[in-house]
Amino acid sequence: MSAIHVDNRLVHYEVIGRRGAPVIFLHSWLGSWRYWLPTMEHAAERYRTFAIDFWGFGESDRRDGAFSIAEYVDLVMHFMNHLGIAKASVVGHGLGGMVALRAASQNPDRFSRLMIVSTPIQGSQIQNHIKPSALSRLFFGRTAPSNVWARLMRQLNVDYPQILNEIIEDTDSLSETVVQRVIASIAETDLREDLERLKTPLLAVFGEKDTIVSPDQARFLHDDRAAMQQVIKLPRSSHFPFLDQPNVFNRLLMDFQESNGTQVEIKTEWRRRVSQLEYI
Repeated sequence: MSAIHVDNRLVHYEVIGRRGAPVIFLHSWLGSWRYWLPTMEHAAERYRTFAIDFWGFGESDRRDGAFSIAEYVDLVMHFMNHLGIAKASVVGHGLGGMVALRAASQNPDRFSRLMIVSTPIQGSQIQNHIKPSALSRLFFGRTAPSNVWARLMRQLNVDYPQILNEIIEDTDSLSETVVQRVIASIAETDLREDLERLKTPLLAVFGEKDTIVSPDQARFLHDDRAAMQQVIKLPRSSHFPFLDQPNVFNRLLMDFQESNGTQVEIKTEWRRRVSQLEYI
């Protein structure tokens, strides 16, 4: 376990890999850094990988804070400065993708690649699934049949049952204050102007079975900037493509890191290594 202090608040992070360009992984509005572990272990063969727990999550400080996208952008930038990371690639899931996109739009010289996963561009979209009046029931009434997160997590068919249990455990430990402030910040955030300003190569990955973040959010990315803003939808994935289809996701991640202005795609030769069911 590693940690630094930012504004007198502890930020927990983990590092895997001793050499290579830095890649930073950011988690979403549930769970913690831990669900990135299999992806980090794969990427660490060529890169030095980092994962942060946002304040209010995992092992980071849970004392009162804004628990907002703006606060988490500041956290990421302070983290990079503290560790002497001049420039990095970032992979963000959900909330983490929103933080990554805003950070890159505001600090274009600090980010070399941006991969967002199951990330709402127009944050108000999430209110279709999570209404403020339902927050307590969703997160703290776990026996309720309408519990979106519990139902989603139980439906996951992943190769990592231990990680699934950790996501549930970490989500159970969240405070209602953190959840309310995070969801409120997401709902009021619109990243369309950030996309307009973005100068960093971007790959957006969506699961077509995602019941939380609609893959239709891809419509906000710009077709006229195809070399800079790319979209891949995985028909068999839900909200966690990196756990639903780890082989496909990891290949996309590695290809994107190594791309030089070229389109990233699911390649035909991958089908010889992984069952066709991995793709359809």
